[in-house]
Amino acid sequence: MLSRNQLWTLALLFLTASCSGEKEDRYIFETDRIVDTESGDTYYVKNPDTLTVVNIDGVAEPVTVSSTPFAESNQLKQMMDRYEQKLQARKDSVLQAQKAQIKENRKERYADYSDDELMNRFNELKEEGAPFAQQMDMMAELVRREVVLQIDLPEILDIDPEDIDMDIEYSPDEKS
Repeated sequence: MLSRNQLWTLALLFLTASCSGEKEDRYIFETDRIVDTESGDTYYVKNPDTLTVVNIDGVAEPVTVSSTPFAESNQLKQMMDRYEQKLQARKDSVLQAQKAQIKENRKERYADYSDDELMNRFNELKEEGAPFAQQMDMMAELVRREVVLQIDLPEILDIDPEDIDMDIEYSPDEKS
């Protein structure tokens, strides 16, 4: 037969197990939100450190991730990892679109120049002390056209190799 202490220990174990199970089931982790099935609150990811909680009355307020009752859960960690991956993918996508736009603008800007004319124009601007962005922009176009090799840019522009920026943003109306 089980002793009284053993019975109490078993009862406490069952109670603890059932309570922890209820807590896990209380929060439903979806793709972009967390629903509290007990209170009806819905938590939306605002940024990596903050969630917006919308209660059942429709009142929204920001809360820090660390102050939520599920802050230490693996499900939240996985959700935030996915959020950060999506955020990084969006940033990368925007950056790629910006780079493509820069290259397209550059191609259009120098479309009327032949390779020799563009090289001569670059040499004139370099002698005049034109802004670095303008010189780099012309060199990027000459590299795209395969008139100049990218490996030769540091010598042509009199710069360190790490200062080469083939995606430099330059606008002709810019005064730099």
